Amino acid sequence: MDGTLINSIPAHYKAWLEACSKYGISFSYDYFVKLTGRPVVELSKDIIAEYKLQADPLQLVHEKEMLVEKNLSQVQLIEPVIEVIRQYTGRLPMAVGTGASKKMATRLLTETGLYNSFECIVTSDDVQNYKPHPDTFLKAASHIGVSPAECLVFEDGDLGIKAALSGGMHVIDVKPFYE
Repeated sequence: MDGTLINSIPAHYKAWLEACSKYGISFSYDYFVKLTGRPVVELSKDIIAEYKLQADPLQLVHEKEMLVEKNLSQVQLIEPVIEVIRQYTGRLPMAVGTGASKKMATRLLTETGLYNSFECIVTSDDVQNYKPHPDTFLKAASHIGVSPAECLVFEDGDLGIKAALSGGMHVIDVKPFYE
């Protein structure tokens, strides 16, 4: 979803930087992008461990999510992928598999008008093993009744690409379509 359907990664990055600024740290966009696709709490733990912060992961997430809320109106759709969604809505079974929370996924997909395009939305709240494990995508495929070998996953993150491939699915890396 983030970075694949909706170019929300810059808004998330900006929010993480602002939430972490009170600890006197900053990190590169490249570092952040390598962590995308993981649930927000896991990403928070990664940042805390990497920078040896004395912070509560859930509190840091809460602060970051509040900052993202302010910037949601600035997110843009990734049109080449959205064109595929529009063309095949109601014609092919489609699902979203995201590392976002159910609350954030529902909010973003609703605000962008995409929510009803999908038969299933699998979030970090729905699985125990996150990307790069294939569980998110396998659960989505199961819900829409499609075997993994017949699934085509659109992804922007290295972790998501690894997850789809290890689940036996085909993958299109969408980054070249908007970078």
